[in-house]
Amino acid sequence: MRKLKRAVHLDFHTMPNVTDFAAGFDAREFARTLKQAKVDFVNVFAKCNLGFAYYPTEIGVPYPYMKGDMLGEIIEECHKEGIGVAAYFNIGLDHEMARKHRDWSVVNKEGQVIWGDRTGNFFRLMCLNSGYRDYTLGMIREVVERYPVDGIFLDCLVMNPCYGNECQELLHASGGDPLNDKEVEAFTRQTVIDFCWDVKAITGDDLLLLPNGLGHVHCEGLGTHIEIECLPGAWGYDYFAAQAAFARTLGKQVLYMTGRFHANWGDFGGLKSKASLEYDVWDALMNGIGTSVGDHMHPRDGLDATVYRQIADVYEDVERLEPWTDGAVAAADIAVVLPEGSDLGSNNPRFQKGQQLLYAAARMLGELKYTFDIVWETGDFSAYKLIVLPDEITITSVLKAKLEEHLAEGKGIVSTGFSGLNEERTGFAIDAWNMEFGGADSRNVSYYKMLEPSAGFEPDFKYAAYRQGIRLNKGADCTVIAEDCEPYSNKMWDGFHGYFYTPPADVSGHAAVARSGQVIQIAHRLFFSYWHQAYPADKQLLQYCIRQLMPEPLVRTEGLPSTARIGVTRKGGMELIHIKTTYPELRGKYNVIEEHNVVHGGIVHIRGGDVKRVYTAPDQTPLAFDEVGGYTRIPLPPIPGYLLVVVER
Repeated sequence: MRKLKRAVHLDFHTMPNVTDFAAGFDAREFARTLKQAKVDFVNVFAKCNLGFAYYPTEIGVPYPYMKGDMLGEIIEECHKEGIGVAAYFNIGLDHEMARKHRDWSVVNKEGQVIWGDRTGNFFRLMCLNSGYRDYTLGMIREVVERYPVDGIFLDCLVMNPCYGNECQELLHASGGDPLNDKEVEAFTRQTVIDFCWDVKAITGDDLLLLPNGLGHVHCEGLGTHIEIECLPGAWGYDYFAAQAAFARTLGKQVLYMTGRFHANWGDFGGLKSKASLEYDVWDALMNGIGTSVGDHMHPRDGLDATVYRQIADVYEDVERLEPWTDGAVAAADIAVVLPEGSDLGSNNPRFQKGQQLLYAAARMLGELKYTFDIVWETGDFSAYKLIVLPDEITITSVLKAKLEEHLAEGKGIVSTGFSGLNEERTGFAIDAWNMEFGGADSRNVSYYKMLEPSAGFEPDFKYAAYRQGIRLNKGADCTVIAEDCEPYSNKMWDGFHGYFYTPPADVSGHAAVARSGQVIQIAHRLFFSYWHQAYPADKQLLQYCIRQLMPEPLVRTEGLPSTARIGVTRKGGMELIHIKTTYPELRGKYNVIEEHNVVHGGIVHIRGGDVKRVYTAPDQTPLAFDEVGGYTRIPLPPIPGYLLVVVER
């Protein structure tokens, strides 16, 4: 199956009023522009959000002013240049069919087929328990049988619950309850999954298939690869780090689908800075994955030369690094466990809480310069030195067996909030915790005081725990690291006063942080706290715990700010240390990268010795190094945003 490295994702959602459609378009020039920009794969429109087809379909609705066969010409010319092509079909949106077949639309709980902002995309959605299913499958089959495409890209697999008559009848006939919102949601989700399997029957095993929005967990045996869609300026720069740390563990090819846009998809006049696009590409390289740049082709003029000059500048740099980065695999010391029922790859709002936990974990560990993966409980834990259970990881039978094996090997676990409890949340699931669960913490204010000396903590200060979790009691042979402190009262209204000012009072007798063997339990929900408050003390507490349980991480750094990021990938006998010093700035409501930050005086230490050579790539400038305390110490040159250091052993 085709290897994906330097791709473009091309949107082409064209309103029906472009009477000079494709007047300036030339398929041969289209392919040459991609080739000159070092693009080796492209997702190209077959059916857009409006529902128009860009080939002479016998089933669907061709764009009204199209002449000839745009899709067919693009595929032919791209293949001449060695560029792979996937045909794009929007599944969740088809506004032409929604206009002509109201019965093919999703019906929301209020009985509406149209709702929200009608100048946006998602004011109506398509139901796959209608004639739309066979209609869309027919178009996909038509393209696969007619053209030598390399793959199919299914977009907007939006699993909004449908309360239409057909869905309700089918749910009722299967024994479900049409009045139960969770059952309606689950039924809709299964309908979308079943549809994707129908597409898989058409594409077979030789074509790439990407079900965008379905979620990674539901794609077992289905999606051939993963494209992490993220416009970080609008979506936030915490999104991609967590997504990549999870997706790269699933055994599939992964692309980071960023965009050239400043604001959002379809932002024709928005061109992000070159520094911003470079940042996204560096993120991909640090995670051992490829890159796809999202664009939206002009319906009259074709590809914009300015956009592709910028893509060329960035992709040429990527190509120069590929002797080292192509095929490299990310290294990780720490496994962060995904909350049960969550799926980072899904756009279902129900998963939002679990996703926030993982975004916070990725940010904290990134700021602390630890290497980590995010893993599903069915994943392989054997390579990790430390496991982190963030806030909501109750212990299933599958997870229990893996954690017990991990502890038996002398490795550590950091658990926070309700994590570590059995599924009934009546007590800790594993004897090695050796602590007592005192119930859920009913307070909305609490504090803790460190008893163990730690950098970053003042010995007599009582630190706020911003998101309460559990009441924790120590067991025998258990060490209290931090003691819990009561407030004078909760924040409340007593009929006379609103209790906003709630200073710490006395210690409660409970533990705030406790250690038993290789397990450390933090009582408050540390990761939710960091997501909402970004309190440095939360990060310092996590670092303290990791240092106690994993004193020799893969990398250590000196002189690098918290805004810098470190990634390690491996290829053959090489370890590749990626150092990124550029970072986004929040300007009003938008995250912006306008230029690169240069950092001087940094030092990186990588675990292990017997190093033959250290140099920067791609220029291969030698770097001095020495061995200190089981690590190779490497003073770094000035870093103008990004540096790749190669360590050969």
